Amino acid sequence: MKKGWKYSLPILASVALLTACGNGGNKTDSKSAGKTPSQNKLIEFKDTVERKGKEIKGGTLKYAVVTDSPIKGVLNPALYTDGLDAEVLQFLDGDLFTKGEDLRWTNDGFAKQEIDPKTKTVKVTFPKGAKWSDGKPMTIDDYIFTHEFIANKNYPGVRYPFYVGSIEGAEEYHVGKADHISGIEKVDDQTVILHYKEMTPSIKIAGGTLLAMCIPKHVFENIPMDKVMECDQVRKNPVSFGPYKLVSMIPGESFTFEPNEYFYEGKPTLKKVIAEVVSSNNIVSEMENGNYDIGAMPADKFDSYSKSPAFDILGGKSFGWNYTAFKFGKWDKAKGEVAPDPNAKMNNKSLRQAMAMAVDNDLIAAKFYKGTRTGGNSLIPPVFAENNGQDPIKFDPAAAKKLLDKAGYKDKDGDGFREDPNGKKLVINYATMAGGQNDQTMALAYIKWWNEIGLDVKLTTGRPIEFNSFYDKVEHDDPEIDVYAAAWNSGNDPDPQEFWGRKNQFNMARYASEENDKLIADISSEKAFDDKFRMEAYDKWQRFAKEECFAFPTANKMSILAVNKRVKYFDVKHDNFPDKGSWQNITFVQKERVK
Repeated sequence: MKKGWKYSLPILASVALLTACGNGGNKTDSKSAGKTPSQNKLIEFKDTVERKGKEIKGGTLKYAVVTDSPIKGVLNPALYTDGLDAEVLQFLDGDLFTKGEDLRWTNDGFAKQEIDPKTKTVKVTFPKGAKWSDGKPMTIDDYIFTHEFIANKNYPGVRYPFYVGSIEGAEEYHVGKADHISGIEKVDDQTVILHYKEMTPSIKIAGGTLLAMCIPKHVFENIPMDKVMECDQVRKNPVSFGPYKLVSMIPGESFTFEPNEYFYEGKPTLKKVIAEVVSSNNIVSEMENGNYDIGAMPADKFDSYSKSPAFDILGGKSFGWNYTAFKFGKWDKAKGEVAPDPNAKMNNKSLRQAMAMAVDNDLIAAKFYKGTRTGGNSLIPPVFAENNGQDPIKFDPAAAKKLLDKAGYKDKDGDGFREDPNGKKLVINYATMAGGQNDQTMALAYIKWWNEIGLDVKLTTGRPIEFNSFYDKVEHDDPEIDVYAAAWNSGNDPDPQEFWGRKNQFNMARYASEENDKLIADISSEKAFDDKFRMEAYDKWQRFAKEECFAFPTANKMSILAVNKRVKYFDVKHDNFPDKGSWQNITFVQKERVK
């Protein structure tokens, strides 16, 4: 979402999210080895559309949530985890602060922030007279409560400790040694000063460690944590502060919004917004038939809609990327950290490296995503300057075989597949998610490549797994998953702490090591306020991640959006102020959608 209530690429770009594999691609580094010019050449998309004609306010905007799975419907900014819920939430909520093209926080929106690295404090100020969608006052007490909600020891979400843990007294509150967070200093009903134990450059970045979300205290203060995830206030009747409020829904399928009369910027231009699930197989025809105004488009079908007369195509660099990761252990809820198993099947670096070397990600990108995707070179996508431009893992099945031989993985019973170094049968369970017209084909291609280097790899459940079920299995450390292919939206902050840190639930590979801890800590240290140190720290971590191969990138994405030609103005730029294309400002040039 283009924070400040606007779609960007991807939606809710400020926040890290679990996403689907099927759509998108991204710009890659020109130094990448093993690529032909045709594989490197990406389509140049425009990022703005503005149409001439008299501006028509009001009307209903229909927005397509493109997915082959139902939407979970976790309509709370502190609790949701995936991009589908984010697409619904973008009409209800947004960040408290705006951001500029450099992805740093600015002060042009709802709240103001003053960050002082010298004193390790942040002063946050809310406007007077602000109200929630139910008409109740929205004050700094709500912002303070949101910190306490996330830091609660029974909090069922995934945002602790990344967003709150570095505030003084947060950990004491989290473990039950204190009844409040000592580092939160309320000044008045509109102002708070946050005192940090340590402050890093991430705090200045949209989606970084400064909490930019807020939930209503009067709604959630008396709801037990063990019931909050399924309560009506999260699932059916959310109270929000964005431009629209939810008025009706068909769970998992459709959501209808009307203007929030208390929205701080004034009444939105649209009379109604309807967000509906549309399958990836149907979105092209639905957009061409004029059934929706806006919808994300499948990259693997680009040729079929690239010249449609019904809509404009916008695109841009994506913060999302696809990857393959190896399972190392489980999540230890009591300790609040990952618990790697030293005897895990995939706890052999040579095995992991060989599997990464055996797959041709550039071929997949060229064959199925012509001009909209490239193979990846790093776990930091190239949309960020922090991507170090390193060569990708080279496709080299012969070298992969030699590596396995040297590590003791050999076929000892003559069945064509290698046993492990102890001579035991080795079967590797590979999970991937359903979505898109080529999901099964690509899954089988990876398995074939691994079979060709002598590894017996089986597809978990025998087929690609539905989006919600897939992440449920991965997050709960299903023993039938050894390797999995997934996608991640890193948000605006490339800091790997949230996804690969020891104490973060989003570290679904459950990987941890002292060296990884140290390198990530350097990125998140006060020393990293020095740009040279910070870039060197990112470079060291990326080289380490490539060598250890606890996961490897498979694709960088372009995000593609279709906008019906009746929409007067829309853009997918990364900044969000000023922004006449925000959801509250959308207008049309004609009443009916173009077909």
